[in-house]
Amino acid sequence: MEWLAEIGAWAWYVLWAILLLAASLLVYLGLGGNFVILGLAAIHALVTGFDPISWPLLIILLVIALIGEGLEFLVGTFYVAKQGASKYGVIGGFGGGLIGAILGTSILPVIGSILGSFVGAFAGAILGEYYQQQQLEPSLRIGTHAFVGKLLAIFLKHALGVVMIFLILKATWPADGIASP
Repeated sequence: MEWLAEIGAWAWYVLWAILLLAASLLVYLGLGGNFVILGLAAIHALVTGFDPISWPLLIILLVIALIGEGLEFLVGTFYVAKQGASKYGVIGGFGGGLIGAILGTSILPVIGSILGSFVGAFAGAILGEYYQQQQLEPSLRIGTHAFVGKLLAIFLKHALGVVMIFLILKATWPADGIASP
């Protein structure tokens, strides 16, 4: 019956991996997917007495999640500046993203926040740049860069979430068939 225990351990491991991957996808909805991953790892650590997930690993995961938040802000905000936006275009893109997320959530909870943040960043950058230059074509170009910057920021944040998942799954690998989340 030892083989049955091993199948059970691997079944738990696969479910654990699916749960972590599902949590990582929350970043695309504008939610804190990387912090949900960290929370799941912390719960696992508490339940298992911090073995195999230890305090040092939890701290590493926290640092990665914080780096993801910082990168999302920096890339989402300053990518557009690197593409030639004025300070008004940068501020408009950032502010528009925030306002769009809030308005989007009020219209369509969860999904509206991410759609609103993209549309808001695009529109805010256009408005800010148009205020500065009084020309539509360069303003539209900057708005497009704000949209792309926001998208790039989310992809980077998700990539860091995948790194977190790899570290967690590596630590919880059922080597002897006796590990479950």
